[in-house]
Amino acid sequence: MNCTSDPRDEGVEDGGVPEDSGTDAGTPDGGPASLHEGACTGDAWCWAHPTPTGEPLKAVWSAGPSAVWAAGEGQVFHWNGAHWTGRASGVAGGSVFLSGSGADSVVLAGGDAAVARWDGREWRRESLSRAGQVSGLTVVSPTEAWLTQAPTNDAPQGNVWRRGDTGWALAAGLANAPLSSPWSTSAAEVWALGGTERLVRWEGQGWRYTAQLPSPGPSGEKYAALWVAPGGGAGWAVSASGAIARWTGSSWVSVRSPRVVPLTGVWGSSADDVWLVGHQGVLLHWDGQALASVDSGTGEDLLAISGTSGDDVWISGARGGLLRKTPSGWQRLGGSAVSGASWSVVTGSSADNVWVLGRAGSSGAALVWNGRGWRVAEPPPEPVVAAWALSPDEVWAVGAQAYRWNGRTWERHVLPAGLVARGIHGTASDDVWIVGEHGQRALWRGTSWLDGGRGGTTLQDVWMASSTHAWAVGASGRFEFFGGGDWLDLSVEPPATLRGIWGAGEGDVWAVGDQGLIVHYDGVVFDVDTTSAAGVALKDVWGSASNNVWAVGDGGVVLHYDGTRWRRQESGTSGALVGAWSTGAGAWVVGSQGQVLKRP
Repeated sequence: MNCTSDPRDEGVEDGGVPEDSGTDAGTPDGGPASLHEGACTGDAWCWAHPTPTGEPLKAVWSAGPSAVWAAGEGQVFHWNGAHWTGRASGVAGGSVFLSGSGADSVVLAGGDAAVARWDGREWRRESLSRAGQVSGLTVVSPTEAWLTQAPTNDAPQGNVWRRGDTGWALAAGLANAPLSSPWSTSAAEVWALGGTERLVRWEGQGWRYTAQLPSPGPSGEKYAALWVAPGGGAGWAVSASGAIARWTGSSWVSVRSPRVVPLTGVWGSSADDVWLVGHQGVLLHWDGQALASVDSGTGEDLLAISGTSGDDVWISGARGGLLRKTPSGWQRLGGSAVSGASWSVVTGSSADNVWVLGRAGSSGAALVWNGRGWRVAEPPPEPVVAAWALSPDEVWAVGAQAYRWNGRTWERHVLPAGLVARGIHGTASDDVWIVGEHGQRALWRGTSWLDGGRGGTTLQDVWMASSTHAWAVGASGRFEFFGGGDWLDLSVEPPATLRGIWGAGEGDVWAVGDQGLIVHYDGVVFDVDTTSAAGVALKDVWGSASNNVWAVGDGGVVLHYDGTRWRRQESGTSGALVGAWSTGAGAWVVGSQGQVLKRP
């Protein structure tokens, strides 16, 4: 399955992702260039933009060029040398850590004592009997690993866990300082940070204080990442204040950073080949003589680093970007073609004319999919809250005013006074409704927007089956029906806000909203479902047939209706999804954190 949205496809404009400069860039046979493909879940949802993912990647670990894992908030992504896959991990909250001893032995930990282990086939949850934020992880072998937890009221010095043949068990720590950031090169060499300024080593029966680190800066500041070379003759530690300490084998010395930003990770292939990463795309390299800044090609915060050799290093970023070092140098994978984009709606007129619209700062933002790749389109001049496409040459985007794409540029059309738009839909170039706050409506008849009256409550969305059959939904479970004359009010219980509406026909209409509310109208009665998505704030619904309907919402929730029941699918994101659109050829969903997902 190919979910490619490589920005090297024709039509990507300024702001796109740069091409690789290495020897493996652009191979036409689906080889290493598939690193740019979107990660796909078991339910066939694939990241269409950015790729391979847009999830913040807090941790990365590599077992080699064909076995790489990257993890974020509740998601974990795997590169197997041919394709990216993503799945829900159940590990979320606070820091996230990845470590392993081989492709069949990887541990993921984070949040409040959440641990999962990859055995080569699946992730299996493992149990820690005491709660506490995970502060570090290192895997020595398939049968040995170390994990530390931050102090709690019940454990003032934190907890230290050791994994053996029978699972995780509490191990000895230091009596006067919590341990964090464990690092190992073998079972005989396990290191950790003790308190804020100590390096300690496991001696087989307990931990031994080794040396004092330089003060990392402000009171309460501590080092956050540690790397020690095999044999213990060299090492580095970095902190969120930007402090850097270098271990010479006998003592620690402070190293002045070329860029004073929070530093988040350190890894080296040897004592004279060490990389440090940090915020604002900072990438620093130690060559054995000096620490120098290296152009990373991105301003994205870099969060973690891992490698297997000097020519196989991976770095993960806060916006889903990845940096990969090969013998040809550093290559950037991923990144959004529209920096800082937040999408609000996806619409289209066919499978090869799909529009994604939203905002980038105080301006509008737009991407268009042509069936093969993305084009960064001219955006409307302001953020977009709703949109509807009739054809490639007629697309409506609504913000404070309404804008009509005529195939060349956006035409501005003034809305009736006071109308704050929330939804738009139409059936023809002279038959379009807009609904909004306070129940206000507007009707387009081909030349200007006409005042369409006012209802009793804020309306969030509208859908039209024909010029004489339309529905609008909004606050308090409100439905409004237009039959060619006046709009009629109806409502359902519970009175949660309905935010999206779509129909397969006049007698087959779906609406979704807050508290997991799903409502179906069969032409006679309203059927209310509060269990299929219980408690989830649903934001939109769309379909291509009565047995192919999609609903999306907070927490990366995607639901599919197959004509009989709703079933939740694994989307590949934990961020809020706010828009859905589909044809018989595929489905698209978008999120407020820049997610664009596609299912064939």
